[in-house]
Amino acid sequence: MPRSTQPSYEEAVREVEQIVTEIERGEMDIDQLTPKIKRAQELLALCQSQLKKVRSEERRVGKECA
Repeated sequence: MPRSTQPSYEEAVREVEQIVTEIERGEMDIDQLTPKIKRAQELLALCQSQLKKVRSEERRVGKECA
């Protein structure tokens, strides 16, 4: 699924939750499973990256305030 812009953290989480729900309910056939799992992995990596940035910024600000 090529996208011109990255989704926000919240959008990524919602999309992962939707994929998980579809898998749990058996709403997709085997041909859809691999690309959906790959998309979920990409979204989770994006979320992890965004969380790392926030933690890093939080530490930086904490040091400046100390």
